[in-house]
Amino acid sequence: MQKFKKGELVTLSSAGKNNQHNCGYKTGFGIVIHHYTGESFPYRMKWYNKDKNGTFFSAKEYELKRYKVKK
Repeated sequence: MQKFKKGELVTLSSAGKNNQHNCGYKTGFGIVIHHYTGESFPYRMKWYNKDKNGTFFSAKEYELKRYKVKK
């Protein structure tokens, strides 16, 4: 069962920020656009930050957390 649903806002967890392959995605947020069951990197997102506006990005579930809007 998937943790994040299509359309949800996510950001990298501390574990995700420590992975070298996530370079360039450590800031900003992503919108989950698809979940692939049985894939190595099941979550596909469109990522938005200063440098990566609208770039596609894939990650594992433990690398992500729900985005909390700052008030």
